[in-house]
Parts: sequence; structure tokens; C-alpha cells
Amino acid sequence: MKYMFKPSLSTILVSFFFFILLFLGLFAEVFESQTPEVDMAQIYANPAPLAELQRLRTLRITNKQGDFLLENSNPEGLIEGPWQMVEPQSLRLKNDVVGKILDALNMIRVRNFHRFEPINVSSFSLDNPTLTMNFINDKNKAFEIKMGLINPIDNSAYISLSTQNQIYQIDPLGMALESYDLAQLAESKVLALNKEALLSFEIYNETGLVVKLHRKGEEWVDQAGAVQNEAKVTKFFDRLEALKSQKILENLTPEQKIEMDKSVATPLYSLKIISGTGVRSYMIGEIKSAIAGLDVPLPAYVLTSEDKKSFVTIDRDSIKIFQY
Repeated sequence: MKYMFKPSLSTILVSFFFFILLFLGLFAEVFESQTPEVDMAQIYANPAPLAELQRLRTLRITNKQGDFLLENSNPEGLIEGPWQMVEPQSLRLKNDVVGKILDALNMIRVRNFHRFEPINVSSFSLDNPTLTMNFINDKNKAFEIKMGLINPIDNSAYISLSTQNQIYQIDPLGMALESYDLAQLAESKVLALNKEALLSFEIYNETGLVVKLHRKGEEWVDQAGAVQNEAKVTKFFDRLEALKSQKILENLTPEQKIEMDKSVATPLYSLKIISGTGVRSYMIGEIKSAIAGLDVPLPAYVLTSEDKKSFVTIDRDSIKIFQY
């Protein structure tokens, strides 16, 4: 009988492993780290850093139409601007463009999300985006938003943000910014002065300083310190802001660019605009002889910014505006 109840070696080993497994199971149950619950509402929330984009200094838009650098003339970075396009042309931005962009970002609805990894970046064309927006806010913080593949089958788009480690599938933006061109972004007006933000305005001609208007408290004074009539100064700035371009000279050949540079080498007038957002300079020159491939009536007057990346023609009568 004693032999019948003596456990075999295999029974002992099985029992030993059973107790080990039971112990490990109890250990895991007691000491298991709790997996945090995933907040799906947060994951599908609008990922755009809207709070950081309420006050802006610059916005660069790159799409299939080109590369457009926009500067805010408002010293406090308020979205209403006015905004000045500085690349590729010196033109005033349409009043509602930046506001519409932020409205479109505010309406982003996320459908799905994916890991930000090379295979997904390539699959959703974020390595060759259809639209890139680079924002710099009033605190000099930079934010980049890229839009890649736009899927016409399910009417969706894919975006990435420099502040997020995800790729988001979204409804298309409320505006087709990926196809916006110069005509849709800019007015025919040349300058965005923002009179309230102006600190100083200087005009030079071929012989030197013509006039310097400098804000002193609530008054405007000239280079001699003489107080200027407020109505006269306001009217002068209004005329400058109303200055319109006739024609945009773009995609110049190297030979044409050389001739255009010559036209402003000794400018008829130079402008220096100092505001709370910085300094902008412009030159006004004259094309006296025909330039091959450019259809402009002679003599033609052109305006360009200091970097001479682009030129616009202005009406001959507009030259009188610079005679304060």
C-alpha cells in the first residue's frame, strides 16, 4: 500500500512546475503595471497649435505655385495685419488670407492617425508635400504644417505637424491653399504701411534725403524737427498705400535680371520704412530702353525691394506720390 501512494518523479516535477506557474501568475497579478486608458477623444482632437498661432510675425507658404513669404506689419502680431508679401514679389497681401487660413486650420477634423515613420511619410507623400506652411509667432516660436497626399477617392488629406509625432488623415482644408497663386494671395497694391505701427518713413532721391517723417509722441516731425500737419501726413501715407502695380515682372532670364538691376542701380527714389516689426527698404528705378522679351511701355518705372528678387511696374503719374 505504501508503494501505491509514493509519488513518481514525473508527478513531483509536474507539481513543481504547476506551483511555479501559479506563483508567477499571482506575482504578475499583484505587481502588474497599470496600462493607462487611451483618451480617444484627445487623439482625434484638432492637432493644430491654434493657441500659438493667434499672433504671428511671418508665414511662409510653399505649394505647387511657388514659395511665398508673408510678413505681418502689425507690431503686436495681430492677425488682421496688414500683411506684406515680400517674396517672390513686393505686394500687399489680401486682407482676409491669413484669417481664412487660421479658420481652415480651426476646422480640421481628424479621421485617423498613423505613426510618423519613413514608410508612412513616403506613402502619404509628406516627403514631397503639396503644401507646407511655416509660421513664426510673436514669441519667435516656429511651427511647420505639411500636407501630403490628397486622396480624391475618399476626399481626405494627410498632414504632419512639427509639434506632433503622428501623421493625421483629415478632411481636406476648407480652402485649397495647395493651389493658391500670386493673384489669389496678393492685391495689386504695393505697400502695407500700417500707419499706426510706423515709427519713421524716409525718402531719398539721387541727391540725398528728401524727407524724413519721424513719430515723436503723438506728433510727426520732419528731419529738421518741425512738427508736421497731421492731416497732410495722413493723406501722404494714404496715397502711398494706394500705390498699385501695373505689371509683375517675374521669371526673368539672367540677361533681363541684369538689365533690371541696372534700372535701380541709381534709383530715382529710395524708401526706408521703420516700424515696430523692423525695417523695409524699396527702390524705384526707370527703364529707359527696351529689354529683350519684356513687353513694357517706355519709359517704364519699376519698384523693387532691397534684395531685388522681384520687380513691379508702376504708373508714371505715381512718381509724384514720392514728392512730399
